[in-house]
Amino acid sequence: MHRLRSKRLQLLVALYFAAFLNHVKSGAIAAEATPLRQRDWKQYPAIADFPEPAMLYALGDVHGDCDRMVELLAAARLISGVPLKPDRIQWAGGSADLVLIGDMIDKYTQSVLVLETLRALEPQVTKAGGHLVLCVGNHEAEFLASGGDSKKSAEFGQELKAIGMSGEDVAARPDAGGLGAWLRNRPVGARIGDWFFCHAGNTGGKTLPQLEAELETDLADKGYATPFLMDPNSMLEARMHPRPWWTGTSDPSLHESKKHLATTAVNSRRVPVPPTLKSDVTALGARHLVIAHQPGKIKFEKGAERKEGEMFERYGGLFFMIDTGMSRGVAGGRGALLQIHTTAAHVVAAAVYGDGKTVILWQDP
Repeated sequence: MHRLRSKRLQLLVALYFAAFLNHVKSGAIAAEATPLRQRDWKQYPAIADFPEPAMLYALGDVHGDCDRMVELLAAARLISGVPLKPDRIQWAGGSADLVLIGDMIDKYTQSVLVLETLRALEPQVTKAGGHLVLCVGNHEAEFLASGGDSKKSAEFGQELKAIGMSGEDVAARPDAGGLGAWLRNRPVGARIGDWFFCHAGNTGGKTLPQLEAELETDLADKGYATPFLMDPNSMLEARMHPRPWWTGTSDPSLHESKKHLATTAVNSRRVPVPPTLKSDVTALGARHLVIAHQPGKIKFEKGAERKEGEMFERYGGLFFMIDTGMSRGVAGGRGALLQIHTTAAHVVAAAVYGDGKTVILWQDP
């Protein structure tokens, strides 16, 4: 039954997108892709920056699995039910903010559906007084940097071909539906109050103004191929193995690893909070860092272990990992949303699962 539903959704998105393209060609919509050097950085900043709302949600790597994404959003009551078409989705989260921390595409068969659903949802969230922040991950950046010819984006490319488009249309041309222009204007990270969200997390100790200035310059000059985003130890590519970026070491040979290796994240020295990690987060004007990018099992010091596919918190709420491997193209793990509830008296961060179960990860004492 689930497989039939998935095929039905794929058919519906193809029909919807075809109708959308006809709408564009009729002259009802003007769609022009904007080169990065002409990007309006005030309207589309490199790093989104908003005050902290009472309710804040974050979701890690969707990886082309729209079914799982909308089921999670419905379970958290952020949308009304599960839509049959992208333009039927209805925001129910009020003034809450929702952040997706990259890798919306690739690995499964519903990448176009994911993007079109989020595009349809975005103005509804804004109208309700919230923010929908869709950050690029390494998969979006690599797709755009390659001009739509990234080996990692084979599934996305096939989906585009099925609706009469190509990867190059979306990555480098003014495509009729405006999908490419929309994708190129996404932020690389987001600071929402005390929380900083970034796909892989390594911001190099830069302040927020420094980070924004360097991203604006590099994206305008080199596009998404800039080493600032593409290097193995960058803010979109850094990994936790064999040791995390905050130790100052990284092994590029493991960058393309498809295995979720169980590794030791911090050595046996008794360091309550890694000083580099703490100073990097503080430099951003934040108190918490939330990353995606890695769903695998990771061992920390003092016997702590992040289990594969589970949300994880460490260092007194300083560090959160929220990629749960939810896509059926990855591991088919339990999908989960990070829910952050802030009041004058307390802050509570919890994992909200697809069955509606909520597990508290951390709370401000």
